[in-house]
Amino acid sequence: MSDTSETSFAPAFLQGSFIEYLKTLPWCSQEGETLVAVFKLTSEIIEAVRESEVKLFPGGMIVKLPRSVLMGLQQKCDEEQPLPAVLVWKKSGLEIWFRRQKSADFPYDTWSDPGALAIEREKGVLSAAKLGDAGAAAHAELLSKAKQCPTMIPQY
Repeated sequence: MSDTSETSFAPAFLQGSFIEYLKTLPWCSQEGETLVAVFKLTSEIIEAVRESEVKLFPGGMIVKLPRSVLMGLQQKCDEEQPLPAVLVWKKSGLEIWFRRQKSADFPYDTWSDPGALAIEREKGVLSAAKLGDAGAAAHAELLSKAKQCPTMIPQY
C-alpha cells in the first residue's frame, strides 16, 4: 500500500475550520445516512470547492472552475448576495450543488418543475478522504441530531 493517499493532499482547512463550519448549517436527514442542507454559497464553501473538479448538469461533464468564475462567486458573497446551494453529505463525501444561471429559485424549482432540471447546475464533490476522520465524526454527530427532511426535498 502506498503512503500517498488522498488525505495527505487535503488542506488542513477542510479537516479543521471547514468541518466546524459545516456543523453550524441547518441539516436534515434522509434515508441512507444522508444529510441535506439548503443554504448559501458562502466564502467557506467557495474555498472548499476551489481545488475540486465540478460536474456540470445536465450531461455530467467534469470541469475545473476557472478562477474568474470563483472570483465571481466570491464577489456575489462579498456583496451579500450569495448564490443558493444544496449541500448533500453522505458517508462517501460532501456534494455541493449550485446554479449560476437563474439561481433565485434554486433548488426549489428543481424539486417541483422537471423543466428546471434543464438549467445548467454544478456539483462539486469533496470525498470523505479529503474531509478525514474529523469529517466522518462530524457526519455521524450531525446525523444523530438532525430531523427528517421535509417531503418536498427529494431523496439525494
